[in-house]
Amino acid sequence: MSFTYIASAADWARIAPELVLAGVALLILLVDLLLPQTGSAPRERGAANFFVLPLLALLGVLGALAATIVLFVVGDGQRAFFGLVGSDWGSLYAYLAILSAAGLGIIFSPAYLKRLKLVHQGEYYALFLAATLGMMLLAAATSFMTLFLGLETLSLALYILCSFVTRRQSSQEAGMKYFLLSSFASAFLLYGVALIYGATGTTRFGARGTSAFPGVLQFLQAHPQSTTLLLIGIGLLTVGFAFKVSAIPFQMWTPDVYEGAPAPVTAFMSVGTKAAALVAFARVFAVVLAPVAADWQAVVWALAVLTMVGGNLLALVQRNAKRLLAYSSVAHAGYLLIGVVVGGATGLAAILFYLLCYAFLNAGAFGALSALERLDNSGCDREDLRGLWFRRPWLAGFLAFFLLGLAGFPPMAGFAAKYYLFFAALQGGHPELLLIGVLTSVLGMYYYLRLIAAMFMEPAREAQAEPLEATPALAVAGAGAGAGMAPRVPGALGRAASTRASGASTGTAGAAVAVKTTAQATTRRAPAVEQAPETHEQAAEEGALAGSSLSWTTWLGLGLAALGALALGTVLPFWLVDLALKAAATL
Repeated sequence: MSFTYIASAADWARIAPELVLAGVALLILLVDLLLPQTGSAPRERGAANFFVLPLLALLGVLGALAATIVLFVVGDGQRAFFGLVGSDWGSLYAYLAILSAAGLGIIFSPAYLKRLKLVHQGEYYALFLAATLGMMLLAAATSFMTLFLGLETLSLALYILCSFVTRRQSSQEAGMKYFLLSSFASAFLLYGVALIYGATGTTRFGARGTSAFPGVLQFLQAHPQSTTLLLIGIGLLTVGFAFKVSAIPFQMWTPDVYEGAPAPVTAFMSVGTKAAALVAFARVFAVVLAPVAADWQAVVWALAVLTMVGGNLLALVQRNAKRLLAYSSVAHAGYLLIGVVVGGATGLAAILFYLLCYAFLNAGAFGALSALERLDNSGCDREDLRGLWFRRPWLAGFLAFFLLGLAGFPPMAGFAAKYYLFFAALQGGHPELLLIGVLTSVLGMYYYLRLIAAMFMEPAREAQAEPLEATPALAVAGAGAGAGMAPRVPGALGRAASTRASGASTGTAGAAVAVKTTAQATTRRAPAVEQAPETHEQAAEEGALAGSSLSWTTWLGLGLAALGALALGTVLPFWLVDLALKAAATL
C-alpha cells in the first residue's frame, strides 16, 4: 500500500502564524551575526543589540497575531496537511493567549537582560519564538504525532531558556529539573499514544461532524466498548498531560522551575505552556475520547479537586513571591480542569476565555517581579517586598493590581474568567465543583492580600534590621570620626563608601569591629562584614531599572498587561465569550 500527499498552497496558508514565527526566529539568528560589537570578545555586545533583537522578535509575534486575525476573518477552518494540524477557531483562539504571553515576555526581557548583563541575545529570542511555535503546534494538533512534535519543540526551547542565567545555580537547577521530569512525562505520554494507536489503528483525532479525516473519534463512536489496551493508554495520557498543566500530584517541578528561571521566561512559560497543554488536553479528552468519558471523567474530576485544594494550601506557606505564584498557577490549573470535566461547548469555551484572561494577569505579575529580581535570584522574597510602596510606588501598584486580578476581584479579568468557568460547572451538572472552586478561591485571596499588605503596610526590612546590630559601615564611620574623618553618609551611598573604606584600611576596620561591649554582638558582626559588599551590589541592582535606558520597555509591558486585564474584565467579555463559544464548537 502506497501513500502520496502533496501539500497545497491552502495548507501553507492555514499555518501562516507558525510560518511567520519560524521565519523571524531564523532572521534573528542572522541579524545577531551582523550587529556591531564594541569589543573583540563576543560578550562585549553593542548597545543596539539590546533593542534591535527584541524589536525583531516582537515584530514576529505581532506578525503571527495579524496572521491569526486574518485566518479568523477569511480562513476556511479546515485541517492542513492531511488532517494533522487544525486551523479552526478553537486553535486560533488559543493562539491569542499564547501570542499575548509571548509578546509580554519579550517586552519584559530587554531591561532584564541588560540589568543582569546577560549575553547571547540572538539565541535567547530565537528560542523564545521557537517555544512559541511549539506551543501553537501543540494547541492546533489534530493528530497525536503533531501533538508530540509541538510538545517537544516547546520543551527543548524552554529547557535552555530556564537555565539561561549561567552564573546562577538555581537557574541551572531549574533547567535540569525541568529537563529530567519533563522527559519522564513525555515518555508516559508517548507510550500512551502508542497504546491508543494499537487499540484504534490510527493516530489522527478525527473531526466532529465530518468523515473527511477519520480517526480515533470515529473508531470509538463505532466501538464504544473500552479495551484494556485503550484504558492503559488513556491512563498514561492523563499522566503526561497532568504534568504539563501542573496538576497535583504531578506539580513537583513547578515551584523550583518558576523560581530559578529568569522572570521574563517564567512570565511566558507559566501562561503559554499551560494554554497549549490545556487546549490539547481538552481536545483529546473532551472531544476525541468523549464516547468513553465514563472511563476517565472520575479521574480528571479527582485531579481538578486535588489541584484546586492542594495548590491553594501550598501557596499559603510560601514566602517567595515567585514560588507563591507558581502554586497559584497550580491552583488555576485545577480551575481550568473543571472545563475538561464539564466538556461540551460550554466547558471548552470557559477554558478558552479563562486562558486569555489568565495570560495578561499572570504575565503581568511575573513581569513586575522581573524588575525586582537580582542576579543571585534574590529580591522576590516577602521580606524584600516589604515597604515596596514607599520605595517604588508604581511597581507596587502594578503588582497589587495583578494579584487582585488573580484573586478574582472585579473589575479585573480574573473575576470574569472565574464567573464564566463556575457558571459552566453549574450548567454542566457539577455543582460540587462550583462549591469547591468558590471556597478555594476565597482561600486564595488570603495569600494574595498578605503579599499586598507586605508591600503597602509593613516597613522595609532594613528599617527593622539596623537597631539589632551595628553594621560594618556604621562601625567604620564611628572609627573614622574619632580619627578626624568625615562622618558616615546615610543610605546606599554611605554604605558603599563605608564598604570601600573597610576594604582599604583593614587595620582601622579590624579595630572598629573589635570595639564592642558584649561578646554576642562581636559574633554577630563577623558575617555582617562579609555581607556588606553584597548589600551594596543588591541596592545598586534594585535601582538599576530606574536608571536604565531600557526601563521603559518594562513599564510598557506592565501597562499593556494591566490594560488587557482591565479590558477583559469590563468591556470585552460580552464579545469574547460569544467568540469562545463559537470557537469551542470547532475543536
